Amino acid sequence: MAKYKKFVSVVAYMCNQEKNIESFIETVMGKCEELFDKCELILVNDASTDNSLETARHYLKENQKKYMVSIARLATRQGLEPSMNAGRDMAIGDFVFEFDDMLVDYDGSVIEQAFEECLKGADVISVSSNTGIKLSSKIFYGIYNRFSRTQNPIGNETFRLLSRRAVNRVKAMGVYIPYRKAVYMNSGLKVSGITYSSTLGGGSLHSVKKQRSELAIDSFIYFTNVMEKISLTISVLFFAVAIIVVIYVIHSYLMDEQLESGWVSIMGFLSMAFVGVFSLLTIILKYLSVLVNLVFKQQRYLIEDIEKIAGN
Repeated sequence: MAKYKKFVSVVAYMCNQEKNIESFIETVMGKCEELFDKCELILVNDASTDNSLETARHYLKENQKKYMVSIARLATRQGLEPSMNAGRDMAIGDFVFEFDDMLVDYDGSVIEQAFEECLKGADVISVSSNTGIKLSSKIFYGIYNRFSRTQNPIGNETFRLLSRRAVNRVKAMGVYIPYRKAVYMNSGLKVSGITYSSTLGGGSLHSVKKQRSELAIDSFIYFTNVMEKISLTISVLFFAVAIIVVIYVIHSYLMDEQLESGWVSIMGFLSMAFVGVFSLLTIILKYLSVLVNLVFKQQRYLIEDIEKIAGN
């Protein structure tokens, strides 16, 4: 089989993946060497506390490869999204594979299928297992897709393939990328997806639990109007309560002859004040939602050093 005359970058998130490193390199990079004329591997070590870094170094030393390997060591634990942003920014290939974890529950042929899908014209290809996903993930994706303004829904992914055009488009959209999956789907480029049957069986095996709650909240704020609607609903409810109190004050003033002196003026003032407060809060929240999209933010990752392991 003739190789594709392409340069492919493989970016992998390495955080306490000691037991998965060897199988990942053998399966993924073995297939890339078979398919492509040139390839590179970028491992982003997010302050692993196990022997992930040593395991990767030892394996690559004992098994000399023809491709270039770069190991980016982050200064501190920074999480999945900043780490993968750092790795993608380092990639120089015509196409970029992004692996959010190194667990291999798929056959190498899935990588070829993803690339063939890219050759059909898609710039972003998501690859996901056809096994079930967790209830919490279903709820998150359901709410996100319901309230987001993206042209394509998002879902659980094992890895994804990006064309160089997609990478450049995303970089042009903003310096700070809080949630890559959402940005890719909203890049305006053609997207596609393929599924595979997990070779390990069971439910969803790919998950990065830490910082997911914070990421979910940030994603709702950045890419959906769900927080705005929740805030608006709360403001409207309190506004309605304040109006009811105003009506009650007027009714009491007209119908109740035994009111305490000053009661009507105090309650009337407080009711109207709260009506004004909640009206202003609704307006302020709308302005804040607009400002979120306009504020310039710096990329949030710090690389301690980059170790290059040259191929043969």
